Amino acid sequence: MIEVKNLNKKHRINERFITGIAKEVLKILGKGSRIELGIVFLSDAAIKPINKRYRNRNRATDVLSFDLGPCGQILISSDTALKNSCIFRTSFEEEIILYVIHGILHLFGYDDETKTEKSRMSKKEKAVLNKLCRRNFSKVLMPQ
Repeated sequence: MIEVKNLNKKHRINERFITGIAKEVLKILGKGSRIELGIVFLSDAAIKPINKRYRNRNRATDVLSFDLGPCGQILISSDTALKNSCIFRTSFEEEIILYVIHGILHLFGYDDETKTEKSRMSKKEKAVLNKLCRRNFSKVLMPQ
């Protein structure tokens, strides 16, 4: 079961579409459908104290993942996604999808603390993203 919640009302997120993307990512990774996963979209202000508490970094971050045994929890800052879309010249939607992939990969043992780990994770992100590219990412946002 996958549950998506948008707690950052500054950005309209299509929770049903994100649920579908997460299911596809799990399928691409060969992970079973019995996984329980929560994905929560937050503001920078909301994710910052969580990053401080669990990673001892007193700043907002893009994605935090928590492996809770049979369950996983992914926290995503949609504020950071918007900022990074401008920096990296991608769309907001692409950043959101990338963060979902990134968070799921963290739950399955991928890390990005060292240069080698970051390279391995980046390659896997790109491979998963390429398989998803047939999707219309514009549906990430809720219709106006």
